[in-house]
Parts: sequence; C-alpha cells; structure tokens
Amino acid sequence: MKICVVTDMEGLAGVDAWEQCYATDDASPAYRHGLEQLAADTNAAVAGCLDAGATEVVVWDGHGRNGQRAFTRVALDPRAKRRRLEVGTPVRLDGLDTATAGVVMVGQHAMAGTLGGFLDHTQCPKEICRFLINGEEHGEMSQFALHAGAFGVPLLHVSGDEALCAEARRLFPWVGTTATKRGTGWETCELYPTGTVRANIRQDVAAAIKRLSQAQVWRLPSPIEVTVEYAWSALADRLAAVPGVRRSHARVVSWTIPDGRWIYNWPSVDWHPVG
Repeated sequence: MKICVVTDMEGLAGVDAWEQCYATDDASPAYRHGLEQLAADTNAAVAGCLDAGATEVVVWDGHGRNGQRAFTRVALDPRAKRRRLEVGTPVRLDGLDTATAGVVMVGQHAMAGTLGGFLDHTQCPKEICRFLINGEEHGEMSQFALHAGAFGVPLLHVSGDEALCAEARRLFPWVGTTATKRGTGWETCELYPTGTVRANIRQDVAAAIKRLSQAQVWRLPSPIEVTVEYAWSALADRLAAVPGVRRSHARVVSWTIPDGRWIYNWPSVDWHPVG
C-alpha cells in the first residue's frame, strides 16, 4: 500500500512566526528552527503511515520557499522516499499515480481570508484575496485533494492549525485532522505542546488510513473553472493578457482547466486555458 505525503510549513507544530517559514537567509536560526519542526512533524506522519500497514511512503516538500531542498538539510525518516514536484503541463508530483491508496498533508494552512487562520493564504501571501473552484472558495488543501482525485486518490488526513482543521471538516468530512495550534491573528498563535501534537499526528494518520474504505475521492466534472481575486489590479494584468483568460473585474481573472491534474498550472506562454 502506497501513501503519499505533501508538506508545508505554516501549519507545523512549533512554528509561530513568519520568519520561521520565509526567512530569506538559509542560515537564519529562525528558518532552521522551522525546518526542524518540518522534519519532526513529517516523520511522525511517516511513522503513522507505516503503523497502518503502508509498504511505501512518498514525501514531497511542498513549501515554495524551500525550493524542494528541505530534506537535504534536515533528516527525513529513511523508510520514506523523497520525490519532487516536476514543472510541466500539467505539473507532475513524481510518485502520485493510480496505484496510490491515499494522500496526507503535513503542516498545512487555511485558505486566504480565513478568520483565525495563522498565516492563512492561498499560493501567494499578501497577493491573493480569494481562490475559487467552480465559484466556491477553496485553498491549497482543496487544490491537492482535486489534483489527487484526478488519479482516483482520496485525501485522508491533514495537520495544521485549528482553522485548517475546521476547513477540512467542512469541505471533506471524511478527512482526519490533527490540530497543531490555534491562530490568534494573522501572524500570532497559541502553540500546542509539540510532543503531544506529534504523537497525535502519528496516531491520527494511522487511524485515517485504517478508515480508507470510508474515504471519498474528490472529483469535479469537466471542465473546471478557476477564479482568482488579487489584492490589486496590476497583479491580474499579466494573466489577463493570456488568451483564454476572462476578466470580470480589474482584480479578478478566471480560466478553465480540463481536470484536476491542471489545478497547479496557471495561464502562461507555455499553457493556455481550455476553450
């Protein structure tokens, strides 16, 4: 049984500051602290996968700031396989295929505009106000669920702050959750004890995998409409110039994708929206 894990940083146990996720200096003590929390939460999730009978665990470093180098600086459980996100049309998560039993998210954050979400955002902090799929607001958790769903693979478990866990329960009731902290402002939070959280991640991931028969694959009929509302109009200008992109407002652009495999591809010179 293969389980795939994607990681982020804002929702990690032990992370309570922007600099721990986004420091520009690789040698920053704050960023190093963040990476250590990433390794600890991820390894707890890997252990949970193996406890539940997984025979293969694939891990992707999904936090953009890391440049897919996090697990070259901190140790990933050697029983897991580190794979890459491959840029392409569509984007490819190496190792995700129809043979995957389920996917898990570690350290995830709530969607942009979530009250009480610690560092809540969708893709670009401070730039995107709302991200919609077929007219409904979603975030990065939903994007991953939709992408995996295109391969017939269900989202099984997420860990992150209380706001992210509430988002999961609302959108995907079958998904298991582990809360790591409680947001008290955009960049402030109350951390939960890291040892307890990581024990919970291991236990909750294993329990979610054991409930695999109850999980649902999130698929949407084709085509799928993606809409992005930016913080100011200049950010929408570039996408609006791509053939096939619609602009309903100075700050709002929309485009159509054929299926969930394309949710990570944004209109560009290399790829135009469908029809």
